[in-house]
Amino acid sequence: MSDASDARPGVSWRALAGTVGLIEVAAGGLLLIGNRSWITVQVHRQPPFGPLELGVPGRHLYAALPGLAVVALLIGILVLVSGGWARLALGGLLLLTGGWTAWLAARFLAGQRFLAAQLVADRAGIGSDPSRLARHPIWPGLSLLCSILLAAAAVVLLLRARRWPGGLSRRYAAPAEAAGAADPWRALDRGEDPTIYNG
Repeated sequence: MSDASDARPGVSWRALAGTVGLIEVAAGGLLLIGNRSWITVQVHRQPPFGPLELGVPGRHLYAALPGLAVVALLIGILVLVSGGWARLALGGLLLLTGGWTAWLAARFLAGQRFLAAQLVADRAGIGSDPSRLARHPIWPGLSLLCSILLAAAAVVLLLRARRWPGGLSRRYAAPAEAAGAADPWRALDRGEDPTIYNG
């Protein structure tokens, strides 16, 4: 049943566009979420200075997060313009990317902090232990959701990409069979006289 629906060009193009759109939305979400503060650190400073509150974005906690999001964005574009085995390879890479970002978000939600508070205090030149550390699980939670969407899109690619029509590059390429067809305009392009019959 699904094979018959996938064989229709309109359905196939809609499925391809929907999958690429899902990849781009999820990857863009990861990029934006990585800039949000996953941890807020408050430290006391020596008088006359008051307490200082600093936010730690996800990209500071996990330096690989923005790079993985950019890779996923590029994969979405390449899926649109490629086809065949290339899409299968991109689906495998996307599955790896989604799994990696999901693992990072899950590590944070599980309670790992990587001494982020002390790191921020040292960079600020405070040199004292943080007095308060607030975690904001909504952002790593959304990051985990985007990662799951990327993994789901990767599974769709691996299962269905070869049934979908070729990419944009193939659309604008001149097929070899068309160049050799008995078309008078093609014959003129090849420098032949279509009025002369060679049979």
